[in-house]
Amino acid sequence: MDKPDTVTVVVGHREEVKANQVDIHVTINGSSLVTGNVALKKVKEIAQLMGALNEISLNDEESIIQSVHAESPNGFLGKTCCAAYQVRIRCHDLELLPAILGVVTSHKTATLDFLTWRYPDDPKLRDEWLHACLAEAKEKAGTIAACLGVKLLGVYTLSEKWVDSEPAEPVRANHPAPRAAVPAGHRGRNAELGFPLSHSKFVEIQLETAFRVSALIPESN
Repeated sequence: MDKPDTVTVVVGHREEVKANQVDIHVTINGSSLVTGNVALKKVKEIAQLMGALNEISLNDEESIIQSVHAESPNGFLGKTCCAAYQVRIRCHDLELLPAILGVVTSHKTATLDFLTWRYPDDPKLRDEWLHACLAEAKEKAGTIAACLGVKLLGVYTLSEKWVDSEPAEPVRANHPAPRAAVPAGHRGRNAELGFPLSHSKFVEIQLETAFRVSALIPESN
Protein backbone atom coordinates (compact mmCIF):
# COMPACT_ATOMS: atom_id res chain seq x y z
CA MET A 1 0.00 0.00 0.00
CA ASP A 2 1.38 3.39 -1.00
CA LYS A 3 2.09 5.85 1.76
CA PRO A 4 -0.44 8.70 1.79
CA ASP A 5 0.52 12.34 1.62
CA THR A 6 1.40 13.55 5.09
CA VAL A 7 2.47 16.62 7.03
CA THR A 8 4.78 15.92 9.99
CA VAL A 9 5.11 18.23 12.98
CA VAL A 10 7.34 17.98 16.03
CA VAL A 11 6.43 19.68 19.32
CA GLY A 12 7.71 19.37 22.87
CA HIS A 13 7.57 20.64 26.40
CA ARG A 14 10.52 20.90 28.81
CA GLU A 15 10.31 21.74 32.49
CA GLU A 16 12.62 21.70 35.51
CA VAL A 17 11.52 19.35 38.29
CA LYS A 18 12.94 19.64 41.80
CA ALA A 19 13.83 16.61 43.92
CA ASN A 20 11.46 16.00 46.83
CA GLN A 21 13.38 13.18 48.57
CA VAL A 22 16.99 12.06 48.94
CA ASP A 23 18.83 8.88 49.91
CA ILE A 24 21.92 9.40 52.07
CA HIS A 25 24.48 6.60 51.65
CA VAL A 26 26.75 6.04 54.64
CA THR A 27 29.47 3.53 55.54
CA ILE A 28 29.72 2.68 59.25
CA ASN A 29 32.59 0.72 60.79
CA GLY A 30 31.14 -1.66 63.36
CA SER A 31 32.90 -3.66 66.09
CA SER A 32 30.65 -6.71 65.65
CA LEU A 33 29.26 -8.77 62.78
CA VAL A 34 25.48 -8.91 62.30
CA THR A 35 23.62 -9.44 59.03
CA GLY A 36 20.30 -8.00 57.92
CA ASN A 37 18.43 -4.95 59.13
CA VAL A 38 18.67 -6.12 62.74
CA ALA A 39 22.18 -4.63 62.60
CA LEU A 40 20.52 -1.21 62.91
CA LYS A 41 19.78 -2.06 66.54
CA LYS A 42 22.33 -4.74 67.45
CA VAL A 43 25.55 -3.14 66.18
CA LYS A 44 26.57 -0.53 68.75
CA GLU A 45 28.02 1.98 66.30
CA ILE A 46 24.98 1.87 64.01
CA ALA A 47 22.51 1.97 66.90
CA GLN A 48 24.21 5.11 68.20
CA LEU A 49 23.80 6.81 64.85
CA MET A 50 20.17 5.68 64.56
CA GLY A 51 19.47 7.02 68.03
CA ALA A 52 20.87 10.41 67.11
CA LEU A 53 18.75 10.44 63.94
CA ASN A 54 15.65 9.55 65.96
CA GLU A 55 16.22 12.70 68.00
CA ILE A 56 15.71 14.79 64.84
CA SER A 57 12.48 12.92 63.96
CA LEU A 58 13.93 10.39 61.52
CA ASN A 59 12.56 6.89 62.14
CA ASP A 60 14.56 3.68 61.85
CA GLU A 61 12.12 2.54 59.16
CA GLU A 62 13.72 5.10 56.83
CA SER A 63 17.05 3.21 56.94
CA ILE A 64 18.20 -0.15 55.57
CA ILE A 65 21.43 -2.14 55.56
CA GLN A 66 22.46 -2.48 51.91
CA SER A 67 25.63 -4.54 52.37
CA VAL A 68 28.01 -5.87 55.01
CA HIS A 69 31.76 -6.34 54.50
CA ALA A 70 33.33 -8.47 57.22
CA GLU A 71 36.96 -7.99 58.23
CA SER A 72 38.95 -10.73 59.96
CA PRO A 73 42.74 -10.39 60.34
CA ASN A 74 43.06 -14.00 61.63
CA GLY A 75 40.89 -15.56 58.92
CA PHE A 76 38.08 -16.50 61.32
CA LEU A 77 34.63 -14.96 60.90
CA GLY A 78 32.37 -14.66 63.92
CA LYS A 79 30.13 -12.24 65.79
CA THR A 80 33.14 -10.47 67.28
CA CYS A 81 34.62 -9.64 63.86
CA CYS A 82 34.70 -6.06 62.69
CA ALA A 83 32.56 -5.15 59.70
CA ALA A 84 31.86 -2.22 57.40
CA TYR A 85 28.14 -1.58 56.94
CA GLN A 86 26.73 0.33 53.99
CA VAL A 87 23.54 2.01 55.17
CA ARG A 88 20.94 3.86 53.12
CA ILE A 89 19.03 6.56 54.98
CA ARG A 90 15.97 7.88 53.17
CA CYS A 91 14.96 11.48 53.82
CA HIS A 92 11.36 12.30 52.83
CA ASP A 93 11.53 15.85 54.17
CA LEU A 94 14.37 17.88 52.64
CA GLU A 95 14.12 20.38 55.48
CA LEU A 96 15.68 17.66 57.67
CA LEU A 97 18.63 17.10 55.31
CA PRO A 98 21.05 19.63 56.92
CA ALA A 99 20.39 18.12 60.35
CA ILE A 100 20.85 14.55 59.05
CA LEU A 101 24.14 15.43 57.35
CA GLY A 102 25.26 17.11 60.56
CA VAL A 103 24.54 13.98 62.61
CA VAL A 104 26.24 11.65 60.11
CA THR A 105 29.40 13.74 59.66
CA SER A 106 29.81 14.15 63.43
CA HIS A 107 29.64 10.38 64.00
CA LYS A 108 33.22 9.12 64.43
CA THR A 109 32.71 5.70 62.82
CA ALA A 110 30.57 6.90 59.89
CA THR A 111 31.65 8.06 56.44
CA LEU A 112 29.26 10.04 54.28
CA ASP A 113 29.58 8.46 50.82
CA PHE A 114 27.11 10.12 48.44
CA LEU A 115 23.54 11.29 47.93
CA THR A 116 20.94 9.91 45.52
CA TRP A 117 18.16 12.35 44.67
CA ARG A 118 14.57 11.17 44.17
CA TYR A 119 11.90 13.01 42.18
CA PRO A 120 8.09 13.12 42.24
CA ASP A 121 6.29 11.00 39.68
CA ASP A 122 3.06 12.83 38.85
CA PRO A 123 1.04 11.03 36.11
CA LYS A 124 -1.57 13.81 36.15
CA LEU A 125 1.06 16.44 35.36
CA ARG A 126 2.49 14.31 32.55
CA ASP A 127 -1.01 13.89 31.09
CA GLU A 128 -1.43 17.67 31.10
CA TRP A 129 1.82 18.09 29.18
CA LEU A 130 0.76 15.41 26.69
CA HIS A 131 -2.65 16.98 26.05
CA ALA A 132 -1.04 20.40 25.59
CA CYS A 133 1.46 18.99 23.07
CA LEU A 134 -1.28 17.16 21.14
CA ALA A 135 -3.32 20.35 20.86
CA GLU A 136 -0.23 22.28 19.75
CA ALA A 137 0.62 19.62 17.14
CA LYS A 138 -2.90 19.73 15.70
CA GLU A 139 -2.89 23.52 15.54
CA LYS A 140 0.56 23.62 13.97
CA ALA A 141 -0.37 20.99 11.37
CA GLY A 142 -3.57 22.92 10.54
CA THR A 143 -1.58 26.08 9.92
CA ILE A 144 0.87 24.25 7.64
CA ALA A 145 -1.95 22.54 5.73
CA ALA A 146 -3.76 25.85 5.18
CA CYS A 147 -0.60 27.44 3.82
CA LEU A 148 -0.02 24.49 1.48
CA GLY A 149 -3.60 24.45 0.24
CA VAL A 150 -4.54 21.00 1.59
CA LYS A 151 -6.87 19.65 4.30
CA LEU A 152 -6.02 17.52 7.30
CA LEU A 153 -7.66 14.08 7.04
CA GLY A 154 -6.43 12.41 10.23
CA VAL A 155 -3.40 11.09 12.07
CA TYR A 156 -1.09 8.70 10.21
CA THR A 157 1.62 8.07 12.85
CA LEU A 158 2.40 9.42 16.30
CA SER A 159 5.46 8.86 18.49
CA GLU A 160 5.87 9.99 22.09
CA LYS A 161 9.24 10.20 23.90
CA TRP A 162 10.05 11.26 27.45
CA VAL A 163 13.57 12.41 28.34
CA ASP A 164 15.03 13.06 31.80
CA SER A 165 18.25 15.05 31.86
CA GLU A 166 20.46 16.77 34.39
CA PRO A 167 20.93 20.54 34.26
CA ALA A 168 24.05 21.79 32.50
CA GLU A 169 27.16 21.18 34.64
CA PRO A 170 25.30 19.76 37.66
CA VAL A 171 26.91 19.64 41.10
CA ARG A 172 27.31 15.95 41.80
CA ALA A 173 26.05 14.93 45.20
CA ASN A 174 29.15 12.84 45.93
CA HIS A 175 31.60 15.60 44.96
CA PRO A 176 32.93 18.14 47.43
CA ALA A 177 32.15 21.78 46.81
CA PRO A 178 34.83 23.64 44.79
CA ARG A 179 36.65 24.87 47.92
CA ALA A 180 36.61 21.46 49.60
CA ALA A 181 39.69 19.48 48.63
CA VAL A 182 39.08 16.53 50.99
CA PRO A 183 36.95 13.39 50.58
CA ALA A 184 33.65 13.14 52.42
CA GLY A 185 34.97 10.64 54.94
CA HIS A 186 38.00 12.70 56.05
CA ARG A 187 37.91 13.60 59.73
CA GLY A 188 40.67 16.20 59.88
CA ARG A 189 40.03 19.23 62.11
CA ASN A 190 40.04 21.62 59.14
CA ALA A 191 38.08 19.36 56.78
CA GLU A 192 35.32 21.02 54.80
CA LEU A 193 32.42 19.10 53.32
CA GLY A 194 30.45 20.29 50.34
CA PHE A 195 27.11 18.63 49.63
CA PRO A 196 24.18 20.27 47.81
CA LEU A 197 21.00 20.55 49.85
CA SER A 198 18.66 20.60 46.85
CA HIS A 199 18.70 19.24 43.33
CA SER A 200 16.70 19.34 40.12
CA LYS A 201 16.53 17.79 36.67
CA PHE A 202 14.78 18.58 33.40
CA VAL A 203 11.89 16.45 32.16
CA GLU A 204 10.92 16.76 28.50
CA ILE A 205 8.24 15.30 26.27
CA GLN A 206 8.93 15.07 22.53
CA LEU A 207 5.94 14.43 20.26
CA GLU A 208 6.23 13.69 16.54
CA THR A 209 2.96 13.41 14.62
CA ALA A 210 2.34 12.74 10.93
CA PHE A 211 -1.09 13.90 9.66
CA ARG A 212 -2.67 12.57 6.46
CA VAL A 213 -3.59 15.35 4.09
CA SER A 214 -5.75 15.67 1.00
CA ALA A 215 -4.65 16.53 -2.49
CA LEU A 216 -4.21 20.19 -3.36
CA ILE A 217 -7.47 22.10 -3.19
CA PRO A 218 -8.12 23.92 -6.47
CA GLU A 219 -8.16 27.64 -6.08
CA SER A 220 -11.55 29.23 -6.84
CA ASN A 221 -11.66 31.81 -9.61
